[in-house]
Amino acid sequence: MHIGLTGRIARASAARPWLTITLWVLLVGGAIALSGGLGSALVQDDSNLVATDSDTAAEIDQRERGIDDGPVAETIVVSASEGTSADALARAGEDAVAAALGVDGVDAAEISPAPSASGTSLLVSVTVAADHPERTGEDLLAATDALEEQGVEFLSFGPLTGEAMFDGLAEDTLVRGEVVGIGVAILILIGVFGALVAAGIPLLVSLVAITTAVGATAIVGSAFDLSFFIVNMITMMGLALGVDYTLVAVQRFREELAHGRTPLDAVGVTGATANRAVLFSGLTVLVSLAGMLIVPSTIMRSLGAGAMLSAIMAVVTALTLLPAVLRLLGHRINKGRVPLTRAGREPRVWRGVARTVTGRPVVSLVAGLAILIAIAVPAASMRLAFPGLEALPEDNEFRVAQEVLVDDFGYGSETTLVAIEGAADDAVAVEELAAWIDASPAYTDATIDWRGDTAFIDAKDVYGGADERAEQALGDLRAHIDDTALEAYVGGDQAESVDFTDIVTSSTPWVLLAVLGASFVLLLVAFRSIVIPATAIMLNLLSAAAAYGLMVMVFQWGVGADLLGMPQTDAIAPWIPLFLFAVLFGLSMDYHVFLLTRIKERHDAGDTTRAAVVHGLSRTGSLITGAALIMVAVFAGFALGDLAEFAQMGFGLAAAVILDATIVRTILVPSLMTLLGRWNWYLPRALQWLPQMRIEVEPQPRPAEQEPALVTAAR
Repeated sequence: MHIGLTGRIARASAARPWLTITLWVLLVGGAIALSGGLGSALVQDDSNLVATDSDTAAEIDQRERGIDDGPVAETIVVSASEGTSADALARAGEDAVAAALGVDGVDAAEISPAPSASGTSLLVSVTVAADHPERTGEDLLAATDALEEQGVEFLSFGPLTGEAMFDGLAEDTLVRGEVVGIGVAILILIGVFGALVAAGIPLLVSLVAITTAVGATAIVGSAFDLSFFIVNMITMMGLALGVDYTLVAVQRFREELAHGRTPLDAVGVTGATANRAVLFSGLTVLVSLAGMLIVPSTIMRSLGAGAMLSAIMAVVTALTLLPAVLRLLGHRINKGRVPLTRAGREPRVWRGVARTVTGRPVVSLVAGLAILIAIAVPAASMRLAFPGLEALPEDNEFRVAQEVLVDDFGYGSETTLVAIEGAADDAVAVEELAAWIDASPAYTDATIDWRGDTAFIDAKDVYGGADERAEQALGDLRAHIDDTALEAYVGGDQAESVDFTDIVTSSTPWVLLAVLGASFVLLLVAFRSIVIPATAIMLNLLSAAAAYGLMVMVFQWGVGADLLGMPQTDAIAPWIPLFLFAVLFGLSMDYHVFLLTRIKERHDAGDTTRAAVVHGLSRTGSLITGAALIMVAVFAGFALGDLAEFAQMGFGLAAAVILDATIVRTILVPSLMTLLGRWNWYLPRALQWLPQMRIEVEPQPRPAEQEPALVTAAR
């Protein structure tokens, strides 16, 4: 029996299980120690790795005014209910000043001269020292939260308090995602395996993969700045992939035990079969995620790197740690049997589904395609922009503060900067540009700041960053500047958002080419067919488009948003569609490999295409569905957070996985393969030289030809 590389790795790990586990314990301990220094490498400010108009404006600003190295301006919005007296409002303002001055790192705090026109709110300007402590933002939030006065709200607003607030929301989302994902995963795993011990193994392996991936990220973070999103990404992908890969291996191990093999032999067969599919699936995930590294942006590369590290550790733990655990457990893996499970039964439901779909392949194919195309249509109206504060919960402090600033003072949280070099001889033109900006309904309080022969026009934005009017105003401003002779660069929050979107969209063709090309080659070599990779790519693109359509319907159109607890936004975050494509393509290949491996194995044994498809779908239907449901639970847990970008990401991934595991794998793939028949395995003579890289192995002889005493429910 040729067990191959993965089989040899599994046997070596299982031959000395305690040594393998001890090495992993040491590795996890080292990862935990390393992860303590990860926080200093995580940043909320993401940078572009190519020159943009907004980056140039920021560089000029930093060079001439040193804004980033100077004091930080914070604001406390004091908002009173109707009927509050002017004296009470003034006293509240004084209380806010005193509270701010009590925070370590605050140099000054004073009430702004003019309250709002309605007399119900005022602003307290807070100046934070450039060398402020790291906790100043959190302390300011705590100081204002501690203020209590009847009918008055105290709302901190600014870069430091904003960073602290978003860090808190990200942490809450992480905890919620873990609790929901792990809780639902346990229930599904119990249903799939029918035994408590077997159900717990995938979670154990996933937690080890997550911990070691975080430790590896800390090493990477010592050399590069990483987005604070990366921890959430590692947890989400590590849990999803770890459970997915372990599910396949544990299912095969229990199957081999049921056929009479010893635990060590069962580990060897599992390593030669299931682990081989896991390794190949992991490679496809890495290839897909590597496409994100092409985008010249720290957030995209951070997300890609985090997801790739999770995938690597999930594969490594499945190939090494898992065999050692399985060897030690042996038949005890079936302990804790759940009475309501259907272990050992013929998978009649999935066999019935397979026969129905393959029996009417044309109807099934047309129906499946019609559903996906109909769902995908709204994707044509997708708009890309970072969600503004209006996407936060209605009672969120920052959202309320922004609403007061807009309604009572005429501006929002964002600013626009125009940096003009060599402007000393064009002072009149600079003043005319400032007047044009101030006259625009999208900007207010435009001021000119001269630094030598460089002029800066600072203005406050009226519209939120995700507001379509803000994007239109930026386009009008840049077009107006092009009509002047000024060497001007537009920066600020809105400009950075638009420039980032341009970077992502311009990189998309290259990412698609890399991901689709590499995936095509991998599938071509693995299955020695040009039809299999071509149809896989077509179906994956269609399911991704359908997921985009659902995102637009829920977030942009608000269809079912309240029912699902999702925020309605004016746009989809620019990084999400490309990220969603890369992750979905990798995950969907997992299911495709698991399904096609069984189909091709049976086809090579002499079955007709339809019989092989029925066998493959009936034997993997429950497995794929269980894995998909676990992934949906993990992604949905992250979607339930208060950050709109996490909600969009989690919902998009959950929707994509559901569509892929149901319509694509259950309907489209079987019906299409049935119609194609022998053409599924077509390989031109010109490509016969391709190396053999078979995922599946020849059927293995078993100790005794008998009905298995226990076959996993996943079969």
